This record gives sequence, structure tokens and C-alpha cells, in this order.
Amino acid sequence: MSQKLEINPGHDLEALNRSLHKNSRLQVPGFFTEDTAEYLYKLLVENKHWYMAYNEGNNFYESSMEQLQAVSPQNRQKFMGNIYNRAKTQFQYVFYQYYITQAIELNEQPGDPLHQMHWFMNEDNTLDFMRKLTGAEDIAKADSYATMYLPGHFLTTHDDRHDKHDRAAAYVISMTKNWDQNWGGHLAFFDDKGNVTDAFIPSFNTLNIFLIPQAHSVQFISPFAGENRTSYLGWLHR
Repeated sequence: MSQKLEINPGHDLEALNRSLHKNSRLQVPGFFTEDTAEYLYKLLVENKHWYMAYNEGNNFYESSMEQLQAVSPQNRQKFMGNIYNRAKTQFQYVFYQYYITQAIELNEQPGDPLHQMHWFMNEDNTLDFMRKLTGAEDIAKADSYATMYLPGHFLTTHDDRHDKHDRAAAYVISMTKNWDQNWGGHLAFFDDKGNVTDAFIPSFNTLNIFLIPQAHSVQFISPFAGENRTSYLGWLHR
């Protein structure tokens, strides 16, 4: 059963806009109302339609849970070993995702409650909020993903520029409870020397938003992490 999704009405958009443009990135705690946040968290925890997302060079893949379960433990280990080996020298990622916007376009899992996030992010009120927050009045639409990082997952450094899409900003709505800073998984930002200039810890009901382009990564999730790193994310497109 769906539920009305609501942004916390207490945000000071003018102040948030100033802070975002001062630093090119911003954290907004308590982004949703409490009821909305708990509802969206529950959807992530209960979601059954996860796909392992990974790349081999410029080729990008998704494997369903059924496909992964059919692979022997030895081949799974070899698969992850190949990913880690590629990550030594090139852009690489591996994590679970559910590409909500694409699922809607392809009429996959019709009626899935996670699909609400796509429609919510493209409501006039939400897009207007994002236009005022970013100062990009030409934002026309947003896409939406659900993501889940487990121990051993990561996303190496990139800047979110795209040949075919005009992305004004990226958003990550962190929906992770009880995270310990020693478990990794920070959304990290870098200067041109590779120094970390900011690192946002996974947290609950927090909007992380940043202007594009800027170098960032999701740090490796420690093998001893006690929770999964869950979030909603996407891009705001002109």
C-alpha cells in the first residue's frame, strides 16, 4: 500500500542554497518527515528485486539475485576477485541496485511500492524544491534508484559527467540506520591531489546533494560492517 511522501516542511531553502553553492555539496538531515522516512526505509529493507550492478571497463551489467544464486561459491569468489583486480587501475564498482525509473519505463514489477520514489521525485513540488535548492531553474526531471551496499562493495572515483545527459546535480537520500564510521561506505569527495575534502557518513533520512562535476566515490564497505548501506539516489537533469 502506498503512502504520501512528504519533505520536512521546516527546511530553510535560501540558507541551504547558500551553503550548497559555497561548498558545491551539502548534507540536509531530517530531509523527509519522520513518517515518510520510516516508510521509505521499510521499503528498502523489504525489497526483493535487487540486482548486482558492476562494470567491466565501459560495459555495465546487472545480474539478478536468481542468476547470482545459481553461481557456485568458487565462481562467485573468482568473480569478485576479478572486480577487485580491475579496481586497482581503472574505474570500477559493485553493489546492489534497483533502477526504479528504468523498471517503470520497461513495465517491470508493475505496482512495486518503490516506484513511488520516481513519481515523487518528478512531482512539480519536488522538482521546484530542487530547483530552489540548487539554483538550477532549468531542472526538468529526475531519475531514481534504490541501492544497497554490502561488505566488499564500493564505487571508485568519478565525477558524474555524462556524454548524453545534462546533469545539474546528484542526490543521495541516505537511509541507513546505526552505521559505525569504521565500517567505511562514506560518500567521499576529493581535490585534484586526491586528498579527501569531505566524507559523508551513511546515516538515516539525510539528503546528500552535490553539483556536477566533482570527483567523488563510495568508500569500500568493511568486511566487518554490521549493517547494509541503503539509499535512494539519482540525478537532477536539465
